[in-house]
Amino acid sequence: MYSKEEAKALREEFWDKFNAMSRQRRLRKKLPGAWLLTHTGIKALNLRFHVDQQAVLVGIDLETRNMDKRLELFEKLESVKKILEEAMKEPMIWELEYIRENGKSVSRIYLQKDGVDIYNRDTWNSAHQFMYDHMMRLEKFYLEYMDYFKYG
Repeated sequence: MYSKEEAKALREEFWDKFNAMSRQRRLRKKLPGAWLLTHTGIKALNLRFHVDQQAVLVGIDLETRNMDKRLELFEKLESVKKILEEAMKEPMIWELEYIRENGKSVSRIYLQKDGVDIYNRDTWNSAHQFMYDHMMRLEKFYLEYMDYFKYG
């Protein structure tokens, strides 16, 4: 078991290594170094990474207490489900009501890789590769369909 300080240092190291790796790769591809994530142009729609002691996930969170708005966005995503899943190269998990660790309710559409532990450096390379590959696909899909989600 790790102390709070040791756990925090490991989490920071995990993210620092991922950010350095992904930034370098993205810049080589002439893409912005930073991921789109919360800068989608739609307040309630965010692209998301999550890593804990069991798994890593990459996906879309719809974060608004306005259930009508959330449902509208979820249904727009469902209307292009086939295109999204083809872009991601595998079926995604669709949850209209996903409860985060902090108790917040969101809608989440995501891919998950089990067997990853943010506190185990031996799993970091596979986690980083999963995160990079899938967020690249998700970001590309989102940028192609962004106007549809904003105005469609």
